[in-house]
Amino acid sequence: MRLTEANHFVKIGLETFLTSIHFFYSRGSLVLLSLIPSFTRALQMWYSETPLWSEAIVGAARVILFFLIVTLLTKSSFHTLIDKGFWNKLLQKCSKQLEKNWPQGVISQIVVFIVLLYGAGNVLILLVSTLFFSAMDSIGINLADAAAAKDTFIFLLKNMSVIPLAIVFILKMLGVKPMKD
Repeated sequence: MRLTEANHFVKIGLETFLTSIHFFYSRGSLVLLSLIPSFTRALQMWYSETPLWSEAIVGAARVILFFLIVTLLTKSSFHTLIDKGFWNKLLQKCSKQLEKNWPQGVISQIVVFIVLLYGAGNVLILLVSTLFFSAMDSIGINLADAAAAKDTFIFLLKNMSVIPLAIVFILKMLGVKPMKD
């Protein structure tokens, strides 16, 4: 593989990453909806005996988030999601996209996904949480269980960012775009 080819595939991966971030954070409905499983998961982390229905809230909110992302990416309505034809067209588009980018484009997107979204994303979350709790400590705010609070905060940030961004990234990688009739 020539260097120009390699640059092209790296560009595909980076473009998918950056457009995923822009897509997610430019839509308040997605950010707000992602807060539901994030805060529910944080409560589960903080309190050891949470009711089973809290897990149902997390799961239901993520399913709704997935379908909302699909409707926004495809510029379709929720009503079209019940149409089998919609899903058949979408699967055909995804197959063509994967075929077009296989294997180098897909591999570059997966590498960018792992390195930037999970690697750098998690490092950034750890950095933010460390700075946040250091600042709280320096101004004299002491928590009864600082380790549990920090873990809860980390999971809150991950559930607000990494998980929803992963959904957007994978759908974009698969070629989910506005649907034409």
